[in-house]
Amino acid sequence: MASSIRLPKVDVDLRPLFKGEERGHRRKDMIVLHETVSSNRPGLRDITSPAEYLDANGLEIHGVIDQEGYVGWAYDPTAIYDHAASGNGRVNSRSVGFELVSEIPFLGTVTERRRAWKKPDRVKQLDTVAAWCAYLHVELGIPLDYSDATTPGITSHWDVSRSWLNGHGHWDCWPIHRGGHFPLNYVVYKARQIVAAADA
Repeated sequence: MASSIRLPKVDVDLRPLFKGEERGHRRKDMIVLHETVSSNRPGLRDITSPAEYLDANGLEIHGVIDQEGYVGWAYDPTAIYDHAASGNGRVNSRSVGFELVSEIPFLGTVTERRRAWKKPDRVKQLDTVAAWCAYLHVELGIPLDYSDATTPGITSHWDVSRSWLNGHGHWDCWPIHRGGHFPLNYVVYKARQIVAAADA
């Protein structure tokens, strides 16, 4: 089992913001991907600003990853944080959440948003989140499969809204294969490649 996969590099410790705000602990079987809908900026401020915003609004997140591949991490994937469909314990209690710093939802059309996520300068961000998915697969046994937010695997905030909120609410990380803009299947396949390479 891919024992060579270790905790990926962490650039910002999110514990000062979120420690003590967890609503219990539970071993997770799902990863939920979000987009911050905020600007990418060089350096770490584009990680700390969304995390501070969440904290100020009574929300938390396990990880934040920006376009440069910098990572903020709260160091406790078992913590139950309020990050997906507020108050919905059916998702929050079983999932690890990652915010991907992204202004892409500001773009007007799905086609524009797809093109933006496919640009070469986004690969580092996508590969970094895939590395975290691979790590959590090894650490917690989270399946490296697409999930519609009802089954174990990797899902999106869009899927959470469709499966649990009758389609209302958020549409960030709307998967391409479900008509949207985010390359979620790329993340899944890349994570599988990382695990397979570690096992080789």
